[in-house]
Amino acid sequence: MRLETMIVEQLETDTQRRPWLRRVWFFGRVSLVLLTILAVKVLVHRMHWELLAPNPLFPALVASEVFLLGFLLNGVLLDYKEGEKIPGELAAALECLATEARSVRELHPEAEVMGPLALLAGFSEDLLAWMNNGGLVTTLLNRLDELQHSIERLSIWNAAPLQARLLLELANIRRVVVRIEVIRETTFVPTVYWMAYAGTGFLTGGLILTEIEPFGESLFFIGVISFLLIKLLMLIADLDNPFARGEAMAVENVTLLPVALTVHRLKRLVEAG
Repeated sequence: MRLETMIVEQLETDTQRRPWLRRVWFFGRVSLVLLTILAVKVLVHRMHWELLAPNPLFPALVASEVFLLGFLLNGVLLDYKEGEKIPGELAAALECLATEARSVRELHPEAEVMGPLALLAGFSEDLLAWMNNGGLVTTLLNRLDELQHSIERLSIWNAAPLQARLLLELANIRRVVVRIEVIRETTFVPTVYWMAYAGTGFLTGGLILTEIEPFGESLFFIGVISFLLIKLLMLIADLDNPFARGEAMAVENVTLLPVALTVHRLKRLVEAG
């Protein structure tokens, strides 16, 4: 437990160690938008600009907006749940590579395995930094190519089935790295996003321009509906990229602790020789 705490402190910045600060800031941004909407509603009421009357179609508008948000939330949650598994899969693949590479020396003491292990440790550090801060994936893939060439040279001593397992783990790592890049760069159905933003804007604007009595109750209902819609829409946009730890506005990100622990173990392994 103490080791995990030390690694977490090395991995995360002050704001990432206290994710509640980001959540409070997220809530504050939503509150600022909400206060602006309520202020506009008060201004419209005092200037007698409320041009619309309550209409039975308003519940239908709310229901259609909730349907769009539900569609978006369901889509981004699939990628988010997949993203939660990725750090563990990467950590397991890196550990397996190190274990298999070390086992070569048990059968062939003359085998040169420290070179591949050092490259593996260096690649794992670069992988953690890339997952934490972002950057060009091509640089990371070039490091992976270098590691693969080094692993392939172990075939001089390694049996074919064991060598195939090493290459399979490398292929799994490459697949997961590319998958992370796709998740980062792909926005889930941008057209539906624009529809959801437009629907929220039209619905909020309609509520502002609708004369609802008593006025105090109208402020309450407008505030509650606007708060839920805006907060959910901003949350969906945040969940769309679960690997955005390097972005200041990101709130909900997957943990990188399994990869950080593996990096620490590999570094100790290389230092021990």
